[in-house]
Amino acid sequence: MRAVCRALVLFAFGVAAGCDPAPDKVRTYPVSGQVVYDGKPAAGVRVFLYPTAAPTVPTVPANPHGMTAADGRFTLSTYGDGDGAAEGSYQVILLWPPDPTEEDEEARGDRLFGWYSAVNSKLAVEVHPGDNPFPPFQLPARKGPPPKSEGVPGRN
Repeated sequence: MRAVCRALVLFAFGVAAGCDPAPDKVRTYPVSGQVVYDGKPAAGVRVFLYPTAAPTVPTVPANPHGMTAADGRFTLSTYGDGDGAAEGSYQVILLWPPDPTEEDEEARGDRLFGWYSAVNSKLAVEVHPGDNPFPPFQLPARKGPPPKSEGVPGRN
């Protein structure tokens, strides 16, 4: 009897130690990169991955997202801080809120003038199993919004 109890306790401990708290959770992989605007690191850019062939909400709690640091570098999160993104294809969406110390009427909502919004961004990436260090997104200086003819073919 004592041996059976010991076996049950060890079995229960082993099951508890090896349980995945969220067995249906989609696996994510580390994603990092950098945003460079007009040759300089861009701090405070919000980076979003919009799934084109990857899990979407509600399969994941949120689309992968992050924000650039002072050096323009970012890591993405889906479930928690810096956990990355699920495997698949994505459109990259960038939003750079205005600098509160500058008064530029045209860039009031986005210093990138909407060039990298969901409608206009032509940036695309693939997330694969393992680490995903993206090459820097080299963005040219922009003086205004894209012309109405610009956009992602088939999306607008």
